[in-house]
Amino acid sequence: MKKLTFLAASLLIAGGAFAQGNTQSSSSLGNSNSVTVTQAGSSSTASGTQTGNSNSITQTQNAGSSNSASSVQKNSFQTSTQTQTGNNNQAQVTQGDFIPRDNGNTATQTQVGNGNKATATQLSGMNTSTQEQTGTTNEATIFQSGSEGNVARQRQRASLDYSALSNKASISQIGRANNADQDQRGLYNEATATQSGYENISKQTQGGLIHSYNSRAYVEQIGGNNRASQTQLLDEQNARIEQDGYRNTAVQEQSAAADFRPGNSAYIDQDGDDHYARQRQLGSSNSASTYQGMTGNSSDVLQIGSNNTSLVKQNHP
Repeated sequence: MKKLTFLAASLLIAGGAFAQGNTQSSSSLGNSNSVTVTQAGSSSTASGTQTGNSNSITQTQNAGSSNSASSVQKNSFQTSTQTQTGNNNQAQVTQGDFIPRDNGNTATQTQVGNGNKATATQLSGMNTSTQEQTGTTNEATIFQSGSEGNVARQRQRASLDYSALSNKASISQIGRANNADQDQRGLYNEATATQSGYENISKQTQGGLIHSYNSRAYVEQIGGNNRASQTQLLDEQNARIEQDGYRNTAVQEQSAAADFRPGNSAYIDQDGDDHYARQRQLGSSNSASTYQGMTGNSSDVLQIGSNNTSLVKQNHP
């Protein structure tokens, strides 16, 4: 086992400022290797490549902006951890190479600041990716493909939840028995989950107790025995679920406040058979629409308040 540590947080004593433009790169071949990189300042770059099993890369970039961290790991049971503090930073993790049995990898990305981007790509199965962003105008993207049992989690918030705004979260999963979980607080956020395969689960939560509105949640599932749920709090939210296959389940719950803002919009489209759809809206001036394809469908809509609209269309072409 080899353990490498790079510390690039050297201070410029004369100027009393953090070092700028540091570059650290590493490459490991074999098993149980560990690489740690720490950088402080702006416009720094950290990159690591590992081939083998049970390796780890830890990259930390503090108190700066426009930093870049990248990690590429091949084979199984790899761990990549990236932490960035500041604005306009980028973090990227790639694990696996489409060769079978690149399983059991873990990617964790944490960013605090505004205008940051985190991307995780995991190929093969039984992998876990977690992205947490605190601030505004951040973007988080996860792609998992190749097998089954992958888990993707995304959290986008702020120190004060209602100050988190204009964040985007995206998860794409291909395979079986995958799980996608997205949680956003604040205003004008977007969450998208796309799953292709069987027995997949997608869960989206948007909003908080105060000042949460104008967010968009979208789930698309292709295959069978999939489940999608969306929960949105407060006003002017939009929830949309589209499922194509058999024995799929879609559930939407929206709760608006009595603050005289327009209500929420919920939409479910299920094509195939043996579906179940449920939409529940609390508040005023809400709209709910359900479209279901041929055979054995069930729909349950509950609206409480005034001036609400509900449309259910079954066996539609």
